[in-house]
Amino acid sequence: MSDPRRRVTIALEGLEIPCRVGVTADERRDARLLRVDVRLTPLDPSAYAADELEGTIDYATVATLVAGIAAEREYKLVERLATVVADRLWALAPLAELTVVVSKPAPPMPVSAAAASAEVTYRA
Repeated sequence: MSDPRRRVTIALEGLEIPCRVGVTADERRDARLLRVDVRLTPLDPSAYAADELEGTIDYATVATLVAGIAAEREYKLVERLATVVADRLWALAPLAELTVVVSKPAPPMPVSAAAASAEVTYRA
């Protein structure tokens, strides 16, 4: 049984994922690189004590899943993409918490911004 005071969080930061995203059809015409950050906290961190991939969250699988979701269709909103990613990752393994952040660098708008982003967090 795991210690409820102990948590292990797996983070993937700065995944560069091509995706066709934008409110207008013109903006969605070509894929652009989005930045995706994912933080997964398993319900039972004791599985990591064995130091084996079996029974843990494989971050390469997570990255491949995120890239596949971004490639499967176009999105008007980064919020929608973040939610679809969170829904699929939440079903991947028993998690205590999950956070997905999708950032769109240099969004087209009248005032300059480094990025626009949406953050989705699920908790058990």
